[in-house]
Amino acid sequence: MKRTPVKILCASLAVTATAGTSLIGAGAATVDFGFTGTKNDKSVSVVNNEAEGDELPSSYSSRDLGYVTPVKSQIYNSCWAFAGLATFESMLLRMGFEIEDMSTTHLNLWATRHSDGTGWLRDVESDGYPVIPIGYLTSWQGGVFQSEVSDLVLSNTSTADEIPTDLARFGVTSVKYHYKDQPNEIKRSVMDYGGVYTSFAHTAACFGTDGVSYYMPPEYSGYYMGHSIEIVGWDDNYPKESFNGRGSLPSENGAWLIKNSWGDNNPLGGYFWMSYEDAYVFTQKYTPSYSFTGVEKLDGTKKLIQNEIYGATYEFEYINSDNLTFLNRFDFDDDYNVIDKITFETKNAGAKYSLYFVPDGKDNQPESDLTKWTKLYDGTVDYAGYICADIDDFEYSAAKGSIAVNIDASEISSSCSIGVGEWLTAGNDMVFKNKSRHGDSYIMQDGSIRDLMDWYEINNNDTIGGTFTIKAITAQYYPATLIGDANLDGVVNINDVTQIQRHLSEMITLKKTAASNADYNQDGSITIDDCTMIQRFLAEYDDFE
Repeated sequence: MKRTPVKILCASLAVTATAGTSLIGAGAATVDFGFTGTKNDKSVSVVNNEAEGDELPSSYSSRDLGYVTPVKSQIYNSCWAFAGLATFESMLLRMGFEIEDMSTTHLNLWATRHSDGTGWLRDVESDGYPVIPIGYLTSWQGGVFQSEVSDLVLSNTSTADEIPTDLARFGVTSVKYHYKDQPNEIKRSVMDYGGVYTSFAHTAACFGTDGVSYYMPPEYSGYYMGHSIEIVGWDDNYPKESFNGRGSLPSENGAWLIKNSWGDNNPLGGYFWMSYEDAYVFTQKYTPSYSFTGVEKLDGTKKLIQNEIYGATYEFEYINSDNLTFLNRFDFDDDYNVIDKITFETKNAGAKYSLYFVPDGKDNQPESDLTKWTKLYDGTVDYAGYICADIDDFEYSAAKGSIAVNIDASEISSSCSIGVGEWLTAGNDMVFKNKSRHGDSYIMQDGSIRDLMDWYEINNNDTIGGTFTIKAITAQYYPATLIGDANLDGVVNINDVTQIQRHLSEMITLKKTAASNADYNQDGSITIDDCTMIQRFLAEYDDFE
């Protein structure tokens, strides 16, 4: 029988505050643009922790360090969208990128049904799920500046087909899941990546009388709703006596600093404190909790090859085996001719994994002869979540081929698991419908390769099936053959300067080897400086071969 997904999120903005509190309100927050940083690297995956070894400070705040954007005021039941983008913005600021305010409207519309009935089966006023922002950002279709989509309007008649999906400036490459029994890992991620996305059971009854402290005791049995927020700090010494809502006090001091999405009109400017001992924060009731840990700056030099855009909506762990190989077969792009990185989702923390490029064999299916596979990478799954392997650039020889992920979970005594884009239900209602096809994903077990769609139909009587969350990041790599020879005629002369000038004025587009040759100073970009350097060269020499 199909298992149901996590609880629906989230608490609406329209919440009535109890007497004596001023936390919740509908006032709009002030939103400004131009959050600045200092680093402009194209790819970032980790920041050195400010705390050495196991040492962590007793308190920390990304808010104090400027790694947060202004508090927003959510529309409808979209806390999951506001918390997801807030966590992403914090990561970008922590890593030094220059960003603007990002559009929750774009994310909300992206997470609605497509006109063919697939995707998230919700309208813009409906609840959402914690996995939606992950799929949005790891598909490189989201993280869009508000200034570029200011004309988007939330409408229940809109479908996901209608929004632009090529405006993202940054693409997430890795994501780390977090759990309540690993508080130090949560703290390290707040320090390293600016913030952590999580959810809790919200009710006004569990706010303290100061209006800025929250604690739901385990024995609480009243009404509540799921609500998503961003963790941006902590204080181990925050007094337990502050959590004096309706119920018992925590047994110890200590609290998380929460960035909320109900406006900035409370004593902490839209933030509040939540006890470490809250009944549901970071628990399995609302999963996953996560931090974004790796990102690519999207400038046209990299392309994401993927068979699904929603990420891991479920975990494929139906086969009781500690060693399995999962494959996605791709149509590669000739203009992006090398594989730079591979990302995949798994909860097998501590397992060994190997990555391969698999050519096609018979009938346009992955080759089953392992001697024809090319190993790209060996590694260990560092944590549950989206793993990104930075491989040595691999130049593939055909437009079609597969990426294989072999997971060996024998050392952790676990069955293999990998993320899969699979349909979901809540109660009796379908809330997500995937668009999986034959020929997209395969399983290799005991030397035999089977199409994943066939596996679902035979083993689960399921014709909707799923698609593995395995993605390839490809790059353009064409070595220069003759520096300065932009028109590929075998010599360098004034005609090459003209060709580069035409490229810079967008009359033509130099590609592949021509573009590499045109980069005369080999700084990674084609600019007017390259024209100037060629002209200076020609002023002394006619040409060279």
